[in-house]
Amino acid sequence: MPRRTLATMLVFSLAGIPLPARPAGTPNVLPVGIITQASGAHFNAAKVSAGATIYEGDSLSTEAEGALQFRGSAAVIYLPGSSGIILHGLPDGTRAQLQTGSVVFSTARAGGMEIIADEALIRPVADGPTVAQVTMIGPTELQIRARRGALKFSYRDETERIAEGASYRIILDPPDNTPAPFPQRVQVAGRENIKFKIVLIAGTALATVWALLEVFESPDRP
Repeated sequence: MPRRTLATMLVFSLAGIPLPARPAGTPNVLPVGIITQASGAHFNAAKVSAGATIYEGDSLSTEAEGALQFRGSAAVIYLPGSSGIILHGLPDGTRAQLQTGSVVFSTARAGGMEIIADEALIRPVADGPTVAQVTMIGPTELQIRARRGALKFSYRDETERIAEGASYRIILDPPDNTPAPFPQRVQVAGRENIKFKIVLIAGTALATVWALLEVFESPDRP
């Protein structure tokens, strides 16, 4: 085969290989993980595909019908449609700053995953399999569900434990006359803090997301 033909074929074959999200020579920027599945997904303003490397401070987002799965050092993150996060590395895991929509994560380590949403911090209580979803309802409203394992919710020096299987609707910095969240649903239990109002709710419609999460593998698997 002529060398020119061989070189041309090599160029076209390399063109199909997913490239890192940032140039390899970018100084002081460390990789935090890779994209394992993507459809209708973006890295910043560019389309992103499976195999792309994601670096410290990169943002990921999905279109209305899109979906994305990311694997970090100790956690797997899933973004459903109309969602966005900014990723940062931790000494033993990954931190995701939720910008819009929902984020779902799976980890086996307490330090493997942290979610920042409206200045609130959500993380596993202890080592062990943990799967959870955090959704931004509005500028100061969140919904959190602990699918597997317990979570620790922290906001401005106040904390709350979210038990395995529980779902909470949370209003941050509520005024005194704020009505209880989700009045159209059954309020199983409620508690008011100085800095947030938290109500345990029932009947959350998350079946579609959890069905997609069945493909999650343990983050500790090779």
